[in-house]
Amino acid sequence: AEKSGYFVKTKDKKDFDGWCWPGSSSYLDVLNPEIRQWWAKQLSEENYPESTTDLHIWNDMNEPSVFNGPEVTMPKDNLHFPNGSSGLPVEHRDVHNLYGLFYHAATAEGLKLRSEGKERTFVLSRAFFAGSQKYGAIWTGDNAANWDHL
Repeated sequence: AEKSGYFVKTKDKKDFDGWCWPGSSSYLDVLNPEIRQWWAKQLSEENYPESTTDLHIWNDMNEPSVFNGPEVTMPKDNLHFPNGSSGLPVEHRDVHNLYGLFYHAATAEGLKLRSEGKERTFVLSRAFFAGSQKYGAIWTGDNAANWDHL
């Protein structure tokens, strides 16, 4: 992914590096259809040999969550794949809510490819947007039933 330039970029057009559960992390620019296809192929049995035949995936922290970022996400001026005919990159502030949707869709597509469309996919995602229900289930994160979490 790094060699292909598949990560979200900073405003200086360098790969964005943020901190999450695994430590220092880069984030796929899933707004790019080529990158979504690449991600889907990573879930094949060939690329994921230790997995079981029936693979179910939990996309967690895909808002994206960045512990050392402003507002616990990536900076709003990070850059994503160019949108439309302008050819200009899109700032994260304009697509934050879409990020989880595209990640969810690409993961579901990967499981669909893996089973050659024979199995119903199961992807549980923490991030969602209108239309996410087409690709799988959602959960609201680590919330409690109290007023602070409303």
